[in-house]
Amino acid sequence: MEKGQISRTSLLSKLDDRSVHNWMRAKIATIPKFAVQAGYDTDGDPIYVGRVNRNGETFPAKVIPRKRRAYASWAGEEHVINDVELLSGHYYAWMPSIGGIIPPHAVRLGRTSEGEPLYVGRCVWRGSLTPGKIQPSHGCLYFPFGGAELRTEQYEVLVQPETWVASSGHEIVAGSVLAGKDADGDDIYVGRAYHGNNLLPAKVIPRKGCAFISYGGQEHIKHEYEVLAGNGYKWWVTDSKNCLPVGSVICGRTAEGVPLYVGRGYWGGSLTPGKVYRSHSCLYIPFEGEEVLYEQAPITQETSHNSARLEHHVALHFFINFSI
Repeated sequence: MEKGQISRTSLLSKLDDRSVHNWMRAKIATIPKFAVQAGYDTDGDPIYVGRVNRNGETFPAKVIPRKRRAYASWAGEEHVINDVELLSGHYYAWMPSIGGIIPPHAVRLGRTSEGEPLYVGRCVWRGSLTPGKIQPSHGCLYFPFGGAELRTEQYEVLVQPETWVASSGHEIVAGSVLAGKDADGDDIYVGRAYHGNNLLPAKVIPRKGCAFISYGGQEHIKHEYEVLAGNGYKWWVTDSKNCLPVGSVICGRTAEGVPLYVGRGYWGGSLTPGKVYRSHSCLYIPFEGEEVLYEQAPITQETSHNSARLEHHVALHFFINFSI
């Protein structure tokens, strides 16, 4: 390994040992930056999205800083809580739903003790817009209000749809999805850019002021591109051919309309994203002027190129497919 390069193991642990949701432990009176607002109380006080863990279960919390209080509900009652985590991040939205229906990209809050996933929701109730938990099998939203745990079958679901933000130069888009590190340690983000009529996955390196795509056996530099932004993404290791897990993120399309996915691989001292064709069983990455083709292989397989161990990742939307 050359001086200054990061080992594969330490690089992966630094990048992947992170919460896909930015739940921050905070004092109720001190709201973290970019805290997600859920609504307002009957007197107009802002309410923020929070959560609390109790006996192995995770419950939503309505956090009201002006009252220096947070509330959660279970067993039919509303409870005042002091130890709470707040959700912080960008590009969240609320989508109307009913009867336990969960839309795509819904924010998973946690699971019940029986393993059923729970989602963040909110509803209008007696002059307030208040958050709670959606339990799909019960067909409703549960929320704390007036000392009780109430329920409604009409509600909104907190979602974070895939968000692509136009960018260029050295700009770092808020909430950019980190893909890896270049050989010199520069951060690489998930992006995409046009090359002719092809919309191709790109590695975006703000410190270098550009993005890189691979096409026709070569690496190409792009100065205008889009960056994937938001929370809720996870890299999933796959070691079998033609295996793209359900929920894999489509990053672009060929001129003929073939969907392209984003993957990443450890190569030449970097952890670099590239494009994945479902039918090709490989990953193409832009690297040092060339388009490098990686045959899909088990993560333990050794290759002759720089003695690098292959690792093929596919970006998954964590909200849909995995537990928190």
